[in-house]
Amino acid sequence: MSLSRRDLLHGAAGAVTLGTTSGWTSTGNGQTAPVTAPPRTVVLTATVSGTGSYTRLPFQVPTGTTRIDVRMTKSEPTAALGIGLFDARGDDYQSPGFRGIYGEERSQFFVSTAAASEAFMPGPMPAGQWTVLVPVFRAPIPTRVTVEVTMSFGPQGAPFRPGPKPGVVLDEPGWYRGDLHCHTTASSDAWSSGSAMTPAQWADACRKAGLDFVAMTDHNVVSQNYFLARDAGVDVLLMPGEEMTNWFHGHATVSGIDIGQWLDWRQTPLGLPLPSGHARIRDFLRVAEGMGAYVAAAHPAGAHLAWRFTADAETDPASRVAGWEVWTGPWQPDDEASLATWDHMLGRGWRVNANGGSDLHGVVNDGGTAVGLPTTVVYADRLATRDVVAALKAGRSFITRTPDGVEIYLSAARPGQAVGVGGTVYGAPGDPVTVTAQVRRGGGMRLVLISGGTPVFTRPLAGDDETVQTVVPIPAAGGYVRAEVRGIPRPNPVNPKASQGDMEALTNPVRLVVGDPPPGYVAAVPPVPSQVGPRRTSATPGR
Repeated sequence: MSLSRRDLLHGAAGAVTLGTTSGWTSTGNGQTAPVTAPPRTVVLTATVSGTGSYTRLPFQVPTGTTRIDVRMTKSEPTAALGIGLFDARGDDYQSPGFRGIYGEERSQFFVSTAAASEAFMPGPMPAGQWTVLVPVFRAPIPTRVTVEVTMSFGPQGAPFRPGPKPGVVLDEPGWYRGDLHCHTTASSDAWSSGSAMTPAQWADACRKAGLDFVAMTDHNVVSQNYFLARDAGVDVLLMPGEEMTNWFHGHATVSGIDIGQWLDWRQTPLGLPLPSGHARIRDFLRVAEGMGAYVAAAHPAGAHLAWRFTADAETDPASRVAGWEVWTGPWQPDDEASLATWDHMLGRGWRVNANGGSDLHGVVNDGGTAVGLPTTVVYADRLATRDVVAALKAGRSFITRTPDGVEIYLSAARPGQAVGVGGTVYGAPGDPVTVTAQVRRGGGMRLVLISGGTPVFTRPLAGDDETVQTVVPIPAAGGYVRAEVRGIPRPNPVNPKASQGDMEALTNPVRLVVGDPPPGYVAAVPPVPSQVGPRRTSATPGR
């Protein structure tokens, strides 16, 4: 792969300094191979400034290299820079040459044939042009970047082999509880918290909290997925995942990729020029769909983390995510904004489902973030990755504040039709649809049914197990009905960042469609579980 001078000097002046070359000989193909095997060091330099750009620093890797160590320093301490690595297969969008990346919190790593630093991928070390990629998050004044690359030679060592992918934890249908937005020590910002968990620690946390599954959504990296079957034990599902972290235009959680699969983060919204090595969001979604994954825009109204691909979605249905993380951590005003945006999408007939996730980076934090806060509860055929992903894509789920929080089992029916949450009821405009909501653990709260973004029914809940019915007509152009339970706000005067609003639980919609049921329609409503709360008896009541 060739790089232009513009690519190399992206907003910077670049230089390469070579270390000693004694004991080296030409291979005749432009590469060099060691006669003896002293390490070889190259020093890559650039000057960066501004925000929202990437600097590429290419270097040559000779045949016989078995390990590369990389260390970055900067002249300006206040500059925020990341660092990543692509091998000789190139640094184009979605390149198989991607080996890993850190945010601003970590600045040195290694890769080798048999091992690598956390968040980086071990494996073959092909000769040719490799590239150090430096994301420039913030450099208010020109900053000199120095990257020292040391290449070592020697025995290849045993090739790296990841463990088996997670299998079936429970081979039976049921309502399973999970957290779809989680970080391990493989995310550099989580690592820097000092209290991030490994996948095995996440599995233990699931057992204590009453969760059945969790998606390992680290920032742009996938090394956390290598040994999930081992780390989970026999009673927890750790799903391979990634958080696509487009540092400048929004994030998305990706649940259900295979071990070793990776998704690029370099997307540019419509209306902006498309830089080299970047793509549009539809390209990312196409790749993720090909992997069978569930993709949800993460904290989509979260200030500088907001999802900025709405113009793409307006003009191109292929640019619409399958999921919308309406609830991230403690319920706060940005979640209300995400919910309103989701209602608007539903009102326009978009097939976008809601989910929640804690976005927990470290168990010690000042934001009130905790395991399973909130919890996404899905009705899946089995407790297995593919089945959980299928349930998420179908919208067979609701979100509740904690693993043992309020439960809402929503269903709807017309003559000859009956569906649960995520299903569709058909009929003529104005036809009545009987909507049923069974609410558990909602005593003293209020049930609200929403259609077209507007409350159409509200009922105070006196007891902890109430079943409420009402009739909602099918709108002239079709629509939906969903349910939510609200209680009272939970302010934290000592730490306002940990305050929580009044949302206790909310469901995905039942869609109301004008027309006849499709051929082969089968009436089916998932059964309400006989047991209240998590299936794990070790879960602490009243969390």
